Amino acid sequence: MAPDEPTPHNPARNPKSTFLEYVENNPVAAVIQALAIGFAVGMVVRLIEGSREKAPEIDVKRKPTLDEAKFHLGSLLLPFLWPAWLKAQEGYGKSAETVREAVGKVKKGKLTKDGKARLKQAEDWAEGLAEGLAEAGKKKAKDLEEWVEREAGQLTEAGKKKVEEWVEKDILPAAECGWKKLRKFFG
Repeated sequence: MAPDEPTPHNPARNPKSTFLEYVENNPVAAVIQALAIGFAVGMVVRLIEGSREKAPEIDVKRKPTLDEAKFHLGSLLLPFLWPAWLKAQEGYGKSAETVREAVGKVKKGKLTKDGKARLKQAEDWAEGLAEGLAEAGKKKAKDLEEWVEREAGQLTEAGKKKVEEWVEKDILPAAECGWKKLRKFFG
């Protein structure tokens, strides 16, 4: 007789055979016990995961500040604008080198007649562009100033309305109730 076989004389029985024998004799109880063990393990796992940090809730009532909005907009647009920015920097570097070389030639007096005409044309273009940018900047500054004044006026009006509503809704009823109590007390 092998030691694995269950016998009344062999106290050292194989746990596997004991388990299988129990399942064969009590299938309903075995299934219920397995479900209970599974439920208990699931609850332990859920408790362990629940103790970790919860996902932050998104506050939809709070309006973001201008700096926050700029940051988020920038993080959305940066992957698309970065290659264009690098290309513009590269082009600027090349044009700056070209201008530097032209200025060096002008200082040395090695510029041809055609080169002098193109240099004069570039100077005129740069002056015209600078004047146009200055005018546009002044106009934008004036528009911005008007917008700020308009917004400040609207915010002031909105603030006055909020204060008036607050006084009518909260302060006046409380004060009226307080006066009634004082009259009863002294009256």
